[in-house]
Amino acid sequence: MTRRLAIGALLLGCAHARTPEQKAMMARGDCAELLEAADAARAGEDNRLAADLAAACTKDKLASLMDGSAPAQALLWCGRARAARQPGCDHRQVIELTQKLLPHVTIGPPDETIRPDPMLAAALQQLGKDLNIAWDGEDPDVIVGKLTVTLDHLTSATVASVVDAKGGKQRVPATQHRFVARAQAQVELGEKTRMLHASEEARDSTWEASARLAVPAKFAPVVPATDDLKQRAVLAWLRALGKALAAEPPEDISADDDKGCVAYGLALNIASGNSLAAARGLGEPEKVASCEKLLGEPPGAGIPVP
Repeated sequence: MTRRLAIGALLLGCAHARTPEQKAMMARGDCAELLEAADAARAGEDNRLAADLAAACTKDKLASLMDGSAPAQALLWCGRARAARQPGCDHRQVIELTQKLLPHVTIGPPDETIRPDPMLAAALQQLGKDLNIAWDGEDPDVIVGKLTVTLDHLTSATVASVVDAKGGKQRVPATQHRFVARAQAQVELGEKTRMLHASEEARDSTWEASARLAVPAKFAPVVPATDDLKQRAVLAWLRALGKALAAEPPEDISADDDKGCVAYGLALNIASGNSLAAARGLGEPEKVASCEKLLGEPPGAGIPVP
């Protein structure tokens, strides 16, 4: 008999009096066993038993279980505890795990006839695999507007420490040059459209020659080429998009693996403003049922994420 079937059999006992098997399970303190049983109890609408089972999973054992799990599974362990009205994990842990989750997300234009910006296409080629973000011009999870990339050259007076003809150090009046590349585009996150910004900066100084100090002139700043600096800004923008999507996954995300299902559950919680919404089965019934099966949850347990 598998562990889940055994857990189901244990839950057939009286809803109030704890059976010897249930008491033994609580005494063992195996968090994986307890939290799976708590999910089964929730699905059977025995919330009191679910709370008792989850409470037997101590904080240190839950932390150990999460440390040995991939981000998607760690979020589920935390969510199972919380769904059973136990503390689970703290907000900082949830943020760290969601940043590491990296579910597959597709981005694309509002009109399928629009081609991706060449710099964005290059950024996706370089970082898309690591961030698990890809371009889909026909049916994207997230709509992205036109990408705008600019470069500003700013100057200000400063003092530079330079080397003279004899190898000594001298301080001379100088001009500081700041080259700031900025990338921005509108992105649909949740029910809102946000302008997402990112920038990349390079600095250098120039100065005039000083015969008295034996300092030769430096006429031109040494910085990356314009196109290179702009491309760096687009890479920074794509990383910023990855962080924004981790904090607010799209509800349209494909839930065809554990990462996608966990991200879908997180999206449901955020959209409803209720951290228990996904665990209560809120969402598209077919999609929730598919995720329950994929995640090994009993029917009716929803997607337990924090």
